Amino acid sequence: MTTYKEFHVNQFLSLRLERERSGNKRTMIYVEGEPFIQCKHLLLDIPVAKMNTFEEIDSIDEAAEMGVKLMGRSRYETEISPEVEFWGHCSNLQVWYEHGYDTRILHSNLAFALLGKLAEVGDPLAKKMFKSELIARYERGTDRTREFIERSGAFKYLSLEEMLNLLLNTEDLVALTELAEEVWTESEPNDIVQALITQETVRLENRKIVELDFSGFDLELEEFPKSVLKLKNLKMLALTGNYFKVIPENISDLGLLKELWLDNNEISHLPDSICETMVLEKMEVNGNKINILPENIGNLTSLKVLGLARNEITELPESFYNLKSLETLSLADNRLESLPKSFCNLTSLNWLDISNNNLTKLPKCFINLPSLEYLDVSKNPFTENTNLIEEIKKRKLN
Repeated sequence: MTTYKEFHVNQFLSLRLERERSGNKRTMIYVEGEPFIQCKHLLLDIPVAKMNTFEEIDSIDEAAEMGVKLMGRSRYETEISPEVEFWGHCSNLQVWYEHGYDTRILHSNLAFALLGKLAEVGDPLAKKMFKSELIARYERGTDRTREFIERSGAFKYLSLEEMLNLLLNTEDLVALTELAEEVWTESEPNDIVQALITQETVRLENRKIVELDFSGFDLELEEFPKSVLKLKNLKMLALTGNYFKVIPENISDLGLLKELWLDNNEISHLPDSICETMVLEKMEVNGNKINILPENIGNLTSLKVLGLARNEITELPESFYNLKSLETLSLADNRLESLPKSFCNLTSLNWLDISNNNLTKLPKCFINLPSLEYLDVSKNPFTENTNLIEEIKKRKLN
């Protein structure tokens, strides 16, 4: 590689005009003497005469986009010599530096990456500007932009407090901090919050907590953590494998909840208020001590999956058969003694496990459940309509 010309913007940043093996010349940006990126595009002419106003143009990105729209990409890109292009890039980077690394002056694809590299090698002005730009881009950016920033490791330039305030809105940050204090009483709350986010125990959308998954934790909670109920944007909550016996009545405060996983606790009953979570689609409470269901459980008209296995249920309330959206139902390992004909109102069921109960018979309509693809009726002491049971077994998987 042969260097024809070199231009120093400052002690960290320089440009070189180099000849490649192919004979072509290129402009390369160097940071602390190490090659960083090749300059490929140079904005030469903004079609001022065709623009009505500059009031809505806030950056080179927007000016370039408008230029392409007005003139077309082929007319907008002008052929110039590598030497002229080199000095053009030098001029742009010099102006960028003299204006405090204002990211509006360079195209965003270059400005953000270059700022990060300069910050990494210790440029104090770049560190300050990069942090400011990082925060602005995360706050105003799309989901893809936020995901890129999170994966890039750029948060290392922020303090823990700055990072948490950026990732979360104030209400959810306060609630998550309270949860950390409630569950991990001997740890620093901010460290716990950071760990929960980093480990993806908490999932965010638009700076709001939408998922909280403690299914992989051995928390041994004896009470349902009340601070969870302050996370008003939750769509999924998993608190499996604990020891709490009661679900708070104000569980209905989680009005956006779509999935609730409370398997393997000591819950004796579901509160009536849980039936007010009208968008709930999946509820798994297997392996508890539930012996009675709410009379108004049929209000959960969006419910598609319901896991009630390994409980102590002896009968189902009449409204249960209004769950017309229910597709998957497990009632295995309970104490059911009978099922009424109205059970066959559950016409969306395609997966049903009622094994290991005390059932002596099934309603005749079972054989005609229109959507049913899987049925397990094993380990029941059937004594009546045994021919029907055998016919059902032949038609369904068990």
